[in-house]
Amino acid sequence: MPNPTEEEQESFQRIIGSAGYGSHLSKHFKISEIDELPPTDEKGWRKVNGFKMKFESIVTEDMSNFSGNMHGAAYSWILDTCSSATLIAIHTPTFWGLPDFAGVTLTMELQCLNPAPINTKLLIEVEIIKCSVRLANLRCDIKNLETGKPYATGTHLKMWKGPQNGSEKDTKAKL
Repeated sequence: MPNPTEEEQESFQRIIGSAGYGSHLSKHFKISEIDELPPTDEKGWRKVNGFKMKFESIVTEDMSNFSGNMHGAAYSWILDTCSSATLIAIHTPTFWGLPDFAGVTLTMELQCLNPAPINTKLLIEVEIIKCSVRLANLRCDIKNLETGKPYATGTHLKMWKGPQNGSEKDTKAKL
């Protein structure tokens, strides 16, 4: 899995830094690896089942609970943000792009397995398990970067409406 380009890293920071809820956490996250983008077909769609991205972060005080461990809401934010960023990475104007960039959440399931103390370095691995033009199912594993100890695992089911008014040419994703 290749390292991200500087452009991919800047785009990721710009998107999660302007996403509203939790955007103050964006400075603690970076893409560490990203699969090669699959080619587009004649419709502008991609075959992305199995596409993977990896992110790194560190547990900070503003992610923690009273016990000094990562709060469950922070795990949820990571699952949501990193899986959505993975869909943004594979988008085209006719495939998971604007107007509802990366789609909307239908369900998220999260299992917290172990506490992650403040200052723990994290590895976040996201894989697109199954993706069609309207639905995507992603898996996210949050682990200790140095030991591989699992902290949380989850799945994210998302829906994409696609371009509105049947005008695919009028919808161009600009990051």
